[in-house]
Amino acid sequence: MAGFALRSIVVGAMLAAAAGAQAQDAPALPAEDATPFFSWSAWSGSVELGVNGSEGNTRTLNGRAGATASRETDEMLTKARFSYKTARDGSVTTENKAQFEVRNDWKLGKDSPWSVFAQGAVEWDEFQDWDTRVSAFAGIGYRFINEKDTTLNGRVGLGASQEIGGTDDDVTPEALLGADFSHNLTERQKITASVDVFPSLSDGGEFRAIARAAWEVVVDPEVKMNLKVGVEDRYDSDVPAGVRESDFDYYALLVWSF
Repeated sequence: MAGFALRSIVVGAMLAAAAGAQAQDAPALPAEDATPFFSWSAWSGSVELGVNGSEGNTRTLNGRAGATASRETDEMLTKARFSYKTARDGSVTTENKAQFEVRNDWKLGKDSPWSVFAQGAVEWDEFQDWDTRVSAFAGIGYRFINEKDTTLNGRVGLGASQEIGGTDDDVTPEALLGADFSHNLTERQKITASVDVFPSLSDGGEFRAIARAAWEVVVDPEVKMNLKVGVEDRYDSDVPAGVRESDFDYYALLVWSF
């Protein structure tokens, strides 16, 4: 019953974001904001792909793929992200995981730095002691910096997560503290960074965290192809024996924007 309730929260948060977006597309909005929410032309985003390997005394193959999509109007900002990673050492799979995230921010006035948000995430990892982890959060956000080349947004919220198919399938209430940073170094280069910390509200001192940083440079503007080099660290203080607390990745990807 608890699992069904949390999955209902996740689905409800995503549907609320979509429904809220449709409600905002009223005729009174400027023409550029009147595009239907589910219209392809309303969105921008990218597709990412990277593969590397070696052949010799050992054979390794690592692959990473992902996609992002976003839609922004005077009233709201919607972002979605999917990533998948796999790794093989010879004939043995050593890593196999995927994640989907979506967040919607409703702006509280055109010139106000404040917003409210709802977000949800689904994670799958073959080598964790659980099959799937779902989470949902809601809270408030604040734009600390909103300049042409630099942005810095923070957020704080409350929600819950649940690990399905593991040794502990209880719903865990959590807080959320997060921030996103972006800066254009030049017309062809930019850096981005983000961090999300999820302190447990039921187990004192336990927390999860996700930190990312990347450098992106335009390779071919005609085909909208970029090179993206980055790192990602996922930390969980509450893991069973034999499972690492920190899962650190570094990558180089080709990115095609649309």
